[in-house]
Amino acid sequence: MRKRLRHEFFKQKAKGMIEKNDGPVELSIPKKERNQWKVAFLTTAGVHLKSDPIFQVEEGDYSLRYIPNNAKQTDLMISHTHYDTSDAKKDISCVFPLEQLKDLEAEGEIGGLSSMHIGMMGYIPNTQALIDNSVPKIIKLLEKENVNILLLSPG
Repeated sequence: MRKRLRHEFFKQKAKGMIEKNDGPVELSIPKKERNQWKVAFLTTAGVHLKSDPIFQVEEGDYSLRYIPNNAKQTDLMISHTHYDTSDAKKDISCVFPLEQLKDLEAEGEIGGLSSMHIGMMGYIPNTQALIDNSVPKIIKLLEKENVNILLLSPG
C-alpha cells in the first residue's frame, strides 16, 4: 500500500512537471552532506550503449536505456535527432558527464555513484506513456540503488 501511494505521489509530481506551471519552482535542499550523496545520472539527450537498440525518435520513444557505471565514453552513442548533437558526439561528457562524476567520487566530493544510470529521449509527445511506464521504472531503480541525488542533463 505504501509503495503504491509513493508511486501515485511521484506520478502526480511528474505530471505537474510536464504540465505548464506559471508559479514558482520549489527548491529541493539535500538533507545529507555532499560527501554522503549517492548520485545517479539521467540524460534526456538520447545517450545509450552502442550495443543497445537506437531510440525510435520520430515515434517519441519513452523507453529507457540503462547505462552501467563502469561504461566508458567510447561505449556510448547518441541516437537523438531533435537537437544539434555535433558537440555531444565529439565529447559525450557535455551531455553525459559520467567520467567527471567518477572523478568527484574518487576525490571524496560525493559519497558514491549508482551502479546504473539512465539514458532516454527528451522528445516524448505522449507524456502519459512517460508517466505510466518510464517514471515507475526510474523510481524503482533509484530506490533499489538507494540514490538520494538524481542529476538531469537535457539534450
